[in-house]
Amino acid sequence: MQALRRFFSTTLGQILAIIACSSSITFGLFILLLFNPGGPPRPPWPWTPTYRIASIARVLAQTPVDARARTALSLQTPSLTLGMTKTPARCTVNTLDDSELYHTLSDELRDIGATISVHSCDARDPNGTIQVLVRLKDDDAMQLEARTQRVGPEPPRLRFPFYGAALFMCVGLLAMSLWAVARVIRPLRRLADKAEAFGREIALAPIEEEGPLEIRRAAHAFNLMQERITHSLQNRTRMLAAVSHDLRTPLTRMRLQLDTNESETVRDKLRKDIDLMQTMVSSALSYLNTGNDDESKEWLDLSALIATICDEYEEAGAAIRYEGPRQIRCFCRPDGMQRVLANLIDNALRFGETVVVVASVREDTILIDVSDDGPGIPETRLRDVLEPFVRLDPSRRGQPGSVGLGLSIVRDIVRAHGGELKLINRRPVGLTARIVMPQCTHDQDAKAELSQR
Repeated sequence: MQALRRFFSTTLGQILAIIACSSSITFGLFILLLFNPGGPPRPPWPWTPTYRIASIARVLAQTPVDARARTALSLQTPSLTLGMTKTPARCTVNTLDDSELYHTLSDELRDIGATISVHSCDARDPNGTIQVLVRLKDDDAMQLEARTQRVGPEPPRLRFPFYGAALFMCVGLLAMSLWAVARVIRPLRRLADKAEAFGREIALAPIEEEGPLEIRRAAHAFNLMQERITHSLQNRTRMLAAVSHDLRTPLTRMRLQLDTNESETVRDKLRKDIDLMQTMVSSALSYLNTGNDDESKEWLDLSALIATICDEYEEAGAAIRYEGPRQIRCFCRPDGMQRVLANLIDNALRFGETVVVVASVREDTILIDVSDDGPGIPETRLRDVLEPFVRLDPSRRGQPGSVGLGLSIVRDIVRAHGGELKLINRRPVGLTARIVMPQCTHDQDAKAELSQR
């Protein structure tokens, strides 16, 4: 049932359904108009024999059973032979004339409960003898046999109802087919127009997702592509604006210092400014390259990686410690995870004095918490700081050289691993950056990686 519903949601299925429905409706109307032309048959056929036979049957119904044979013989005419018989020699030919006579007789004798049978005796002679058998409901042994000739000219069979039905079928099929084609072409044309306009103007309203399944999928993919491209261009524009703005100040200082001083102290300041510029450029390049590297996934002891990174920071004089199990197996990109941990620890050390990294495995989920004792982030801005180029310098003691890309890089790498980054304020002070990674995702990625090899 699901497969059938899916088939009829496709372009081919909808067109086939439209044509099939229109053909069926047209055929039904054709049959209705051809064999039931909107009223009883016109005189003279079959009204003359119908009235005569119906009148005789009513008379016989009021006549005693033993006197019906004599009554029938007395009522016959040169054009209508009558008789009561037990075993009549039945005629077996069926024609449209017989059908018309049968239906009109049945309507006339319905009130007395008579059983009617009408057949022609000679298929080669359209004006030949027609046999009518009438069995009255109070006599199961005998039945009235009436034989008559067809009266009047042959009625035209192919009258207006036939031509009207044929014309309606042709026009209906043509109209339905045109409507089906238009229903498919309209969203395709709209999609083509949007694609052409997108080449001239980036910011466009999303295209309406309508039409068959394939068209809706194409429109949905186009909307996603448009949204991603627009978002990417906006981010890069903002990045260039931020970097340009932040580079203007150190460059101005460098130019002034070079013009006025040449001492060793000035050189040290110039080196710091150069390092500052290098940090900003490196952050921007790291963000641009996030998700575009070709690093392959591999099995990694995540606990050992975290412990190693914490030891390196501790050797450099940072107050940091790691708490967690001795081994956490994870199928991931090692360099990407190292960048994630390094960025989070750098942020924690920048805004706090003590950093604690806690890792754990709960059911099928890997949790990594990087906590500091800094001032935290206002609750209303927790989501904002995950966006690129957002800095909260007044509340987080902003440091020079930051362009607001560290957390954005972390979020994108974690999402590429099927996880999620959350920021949680601690009480009374501090902030926790939590990485939630579903462990089952790593197993599936490992199987996919092995199958590709």
